[in-house]
Amino acid sequence: MRHLPSLSGLRSFEATARHASMTKAAEELGVTQGAISRAVQALEADLGCPLLRRSRPKLFLTEIGHLLYSEINHSFDRVAVVIGRVREQQRGGQLAINSLPTFAARYLIPRLPRFQARHPEMQVDLTTSENRIDFAVESIDVAIRYGLGNWSQTASMRLMDEELVAVCAPELLARHGGELGPGTIDPRQLLRHTTRMAAWDEWLKAVGADASVEPRGPGFEHFFMVIEAAVSGMGFALLPRFLIARELADGSLVIASRQELRRQQAYYLLFATERRFDPKIVALIRWLKDEVALDQGAARPSAPVSLPALRLRAPHR
Repeated sequence: MRHLPSLSGLRSFEATARHASMTKAAEELGVTQGAISRAVQALEADLGCPLLRRSRPKLFLTEIGHLLYSEINHSFDRVAVVIGRVREQQRGGQLAINSLPTFAARYLIPRLPRFQARHPEMQVDLTTSENRIDFAVESIDVAIRYGLGNWSQTASMRLMDEELVAVCAPELLARHGGELGPGTIDPRQLLRHTTRMAAWDEWLKAVGADASVEPRGPGFEHFFMVIEAAVSGMGFALLPRFLIARELADGSLVIASRQELRRQQAYYLLFATERRFDPKIVALIRWLKDEVALDQGAARPSAPVSLPALRLRAPHR
C-alpha cells in the first residue's frame, strides 16, 4: 500500500512553489492564504523536512523542495493530459491525425467521408508533417509515417507496403519511342523526389542500367509535386502505385516500364504505446484496415484489433 501525503497538501505546495507566493496559490485554488499555509506545514511535518524557506516578502524552495516540486509539477501535467483524454473519449471528442502531406491529400482525405459516416461522433483534425512526433508533448493522437517500423516509445501498425512504378505522361512515352529501359534512359528526364533519392538508385540497379547513370532531372520535396510534374510531361517519375491510381485510371499517367520496385520501408500508423486500447485509436485502426483491404480487393469486416497486430517499442533505458 502506498503511503502518500494528502492531495490537498501536494496541490497547495505545488501552487505555492509555482507562484512563489501563498497569496497567489490561495487565489488559484479558491481557498484562504491560511489554508494554504496550514496544508504546506502539514506536508512538511508528514515528510519530516522543510520544503520552503520563508524570508518575507519572498518564499524560496529548499533543495528537497525543488526536487519535490519538479516531480509533482510533471505528474500533475501528466494527470491533466490523461483526464482531458478521458473526457474527450466520453463525448466522442476530436481525433487528431498527423500525416505525410501526399498521403493525407491523396489517400486519407478522399476516404475520410466513410470514416465520418461510420463515426459521426468524432471530429477529425488532420495536419501534415514529415517530422518525428513526440506524443508526450504534442496534441496528436496518431501519426502516419514512412519507415521501417522501428520508432522508439511508440506502438506502430503497418498499413501498406510501397510499390513504386515508373510512370510518365502518355505524350512523353510516345516521344520516347517505347518502354523505359537500360539503354533508353536520359538522366535529365528522371524526376527526383529529394527526400527519397535512393529509390531511383535501387530501380536503376534492378532494371540493369549502367552504374554511372544518376538522376539529374528537376527535384521536388513532396510526392504530390512529383505527380504534377509527371502529368505535365516534365519527365519520368518513380511513384507509389496507390498514390496515382486516379491518374493511371484516367490515362493522364501511363506505366513507362514493367520493372517495379518494392522497398523494405512501408507506411505505418503510430501512436503512444499506453493508448493502444484508446477507443478512438482502435476505431481508426479498424477503419484503415478495412480501407486497405478494399484497395487490395479483399474487402471483409476487420477482426477485433489485438496486440499481435501492433509493433510495440519500449522506451530506451
